[in-house]
Amino acid sequence: MGDRRIGPHEADHDGSPTEVRSSGTDEMASEARWDDDGGYEPDDTDRDAATAPGADTPAGGLFLRGILDSALPHELGTDAEPERYTVAAIFSRQVAPEERALIEGPDARSTLAARGYPGVGLKVADRRLEISGTNLATLASGLASQVAALLRDVEEQVVTARERRDESGCGGARRKRCAPPG
Repeated sequence: MGDRRIGPHEADHDGSPTEVRSSGTDEMASEARWDDDGGYEPDDTDRDAATAPGADTPAGGLFLRGILDSALPHELGTDAEPERYTVAAIFSRQVAPEERALIEGPDARSTLAARGYPGVGLKVADRRLEISGTNLATLASGLASQVAALLRDVEEQVVTARERRDESGCGGARRKRCAPPG
């Protein structure tokens, strides 16, 4: 795979799950954003916002910028291609601890299972989301949009919990004495 990248929207193009387009380095994620339908949507303003000062704070939107193709199995496109594997996607910013707990929690897994994706797991690893028990075709056929919806829900839950804490006087210096969201 080397210096190539693939997005879920390309997985089934021409019937080949390994059709790719050239990119810079193999550690570089796709320079695009998952849209609400699970596809990719290039947006220069999102790219600029992610590199601006404060972009790693939870104030910026949490979404996936693309897939880390160097983390895909080398067997893709061969007879030895695994049916399911882990796909690593790159977050738009650092994930807050509250967000991580919700993303990795049992509610996220059961939500995906209820929406037709049993056995799919989510794990935050630094600025990556590791989506286990899946493949590029499954992501392209709807799982990516479910993950995008889940991330929107997580972000809304965290914002709502923070607003409640702030309204109840648990913000600022007194935050340590207040209970965490959840």
